[in-house]
Amino acid sequence: MAASLENLFQMTRWWPERWEAPERDFIGHRDIVTRSLSRYHFVAPHIHDVLLDVGCGRGYGFEILAPRSTSQVGIDISRVFLGEARDQCPAVSFACGIGNALPFADSSFDSVIAFEVIEHIEDDLSFLKELKRVARQNAFIAVSTPNKLVSSGNSAKPLDPFHVREYSETEFCHLLRQTFSSVEVFGQHEHLDKLISRNSLIDHIPTRWKYLLPHYFQALLSVALRPALRLEDCRFRSENLEQAHTFIALCRR
Repeated sequence: MAASLENLFQMTRWWPERWEAPERDFIGHRDIVTRSLSRYHFVAPHIHDVLLDVGCGRGYGFEILAPRSTSQVGIDISRVFLGEARDQCPAVSFACGIGNALPFADSSFDSVIAFEVIEHIEDDLSFLKELKRVARQNAFIAVSTPNKLVSSGNSAKPLDPFHVREYSETEFCHLLRQTFSSVEVFGQHEHLDKLISRNSLIDHIPTRWKYLLPHYFQALLSVALRPALRLEDCRFRSENLEQAHTFIALCRR
């Protein structure tokens, strides 16, 4: 056990970003993977023709969206994640790059996904304009980001060390409407029926306290205290956005 913990510390010391993309083999990411996959299921009915997933991570989203599109491209800043994605989805084309300088021609895609990316980028407006640039006329574009009221509370600076900034509902909507002709924002919630009382053990911990522990310990603690999250527990609603843990915007170019 001691050796395993030592290995865990070594991995996170030299490669802390490994925890930024859901990893199925890490028990602490059990519910994070489910939340991520639920977002892909939510947008799936809108996906068509040529698809781009910006910040595709390990490529799990293509399992859901590939059947909805004629061809698929994934881009991520991590070559390690892309290596895993290529193994997972050999029919998908992958490229290494950053979101605000996409290596694609204008009007290349009919569907563009950018989940949990914008909060990592310094120039967020430039990033959105880049998504618009590579999208075709009337293309479908989906963007998601954490609700800062839930993820960071009243902190002016994001508590997640990987995030440049986070957004309130008003800030996120205002930013998107500067770029896209049509914007509809939904909140991602979790409905756990009789299991709510167990979730309250975590929900009543002050937000800042949760970030005193490294991410991998937070994830393990969450799994230990919560019942397993199911896809059907993830709900997307346009009301009560301030209570959602994640915003997801459905946009048109």
